[in-house]
Amino acid sequence: MPVKTTAEQHQPGNPIFSKERRRLAHARFATVLKILNEPRRWISVWFLSYALLGAISSGLLPILLPLMIVGLTHHLSWVAYVMGGFNLGLLSSPLWGFLADSKQWHRPVFFTGFLMLIIALALMPFLPGLLPWSLLALLAGAGTSAVATVASLFIVEFDPKDHWESRLGWLQTFNGAGQVVGLLVASAFVANFKMGLICSALVLIPAIWLGAKGLPAAAKRFDWSAEIGNQMRREIDWRLLANFGRPELLGGGVMRFSHHLSLRGGKRFKEVLSTRFGRFLFSWFAVAFGVAAFFAYFPVAMQKAYSVAPALTSSVYAVTAAVALILYSVGGQLSGKFGAGRVYRWSLIGRLLGFAVLLAVFFTPIPKTFVALLGFALIIAVWPLQSISGTTLTARLTPFSQGAAMGLFNASGAVATVLGTFLGGPLVQFIGYPALSAMAIVGIILGWLSGHNLQAENVPLATEASANATAGSTI
Repeated sequence: MPVKTTAEQHQPGNPIFSKERRRLAHARFATVLKILNEPRRWISVWFLSYALLGAISSGLLPILLPLMIVGLTHHLSWVAYVMGGFNLGLLSSPLWGFLADSKQWHRPVFFTGFLMLIIALALMPFLPGLLPWSLLALLAGAGTSAVATVASLFIVEFDPKDHWESRLGWLQTFNGAGQVVGLLVASAFVANFKMGLICSALVLIPAIWLGAKGLPAAAKRFDWSAEIGNQMRREIDWRLLANFGRPELLGGGVMRFSHHLSLRGGKRFKEVLSTRFGRFLFSWFAVAFGVAAFFAYFPVAMQKAYSVAPALTSSVYAVTAAVALILYSVGGQLSGKFGAGRVYRWSLIGRLLGFAVLLAVFFTPIPKTFVALLGFALIIAVWPLQSISGTTLTARLTPFSQGAAMGLFNASGAVATVLGTFLGGPLVQFIGYPALSAMAIVGIILGWLSGHNLQAENVPLATEASANATAGSTI
């Protein structure tokens, strides 16, 4: 019997490769369960401060800020510009990473980020106006970015290498759980958003105390002069981390894993334009661009266009996000069984159906409140599948190191989110709320079409190993 070549072994539908893919998926799932069953080993006190950041930046602020803008000014387009300022502030991550590494200002940057966010939230209710709100939102986004950037660096620079994935996984789980709590609390403040923003600022004060108590004061393992970014990009198992729950961030995910991943990976952009990885990046960009305006406006849009009370919107979002946190492990299993490419496109179909329901409400005589809530819940629920399959595709399709690829992946989503948010302002102003769903549908369709036949599940496993092995020389 002739022996199959390596190329033949990795043809679509080959049972040998499918079994290996499923085996790796099951192994990652078992590793995630083991890590989650040992919380005391991996959790630090300061993780609670990161949970509070998630509660405010990903929970309370996205609900209360749009409601306050429309409630006080009745200018719909202002929501896009103010929330766009917040997203733009998130792109300051490379600056904070540079200060932390070059000046050894890890703790000062962490605490300064919280102070910036506290100041912005406390002043917003008392300084109405497009320019003050936009500047304060920019400050809040920059503060959020500072905390998130340095949080990952505290683990990567101060903990042993074999602890990185476990502690980063728990860190982002705390952030995701914080978002759920923040959304539930936001429902209590929708009638008094000014008080909600002031209380949000006060809640962050204990976060500074928790950070002062639990953050490492000095490096335990690495010399300060060492280039941690190369090690981080080369040695972290990104697909394992993708199995841990996290919120769908306003900034398109640029906060997730520090500054090293967004700027340096960008230098490789020209190399991927004509590859399948480049096609996937365009798909991810199109989807993020399309849905950005909706996520900036959703509490206002659900109230004004679908007659859903903001408290109910916040509660449904919280419950759905909580359930979705569990779906990350399911997404990993599905990617292993059916391939990340298929799961990614399935997730886009789910979101497409959700936005199609929201758009259909405007043109058909159906009960808009109940149906809109179903569409909204579906949009939130499929995020874990999109997130984990997108991360897996990044790792499998990249022609160079996974770390540099994650930089392009996060940066594409972040830039698309900023651009899409700003564009949403004039669209809503001149067309109305249907423009939000229509814009999302167009972006998702473009993403689905460009994501066709990526066949990432058939990429030889050796490609991943070679990408990691050459990380130091290719970045």
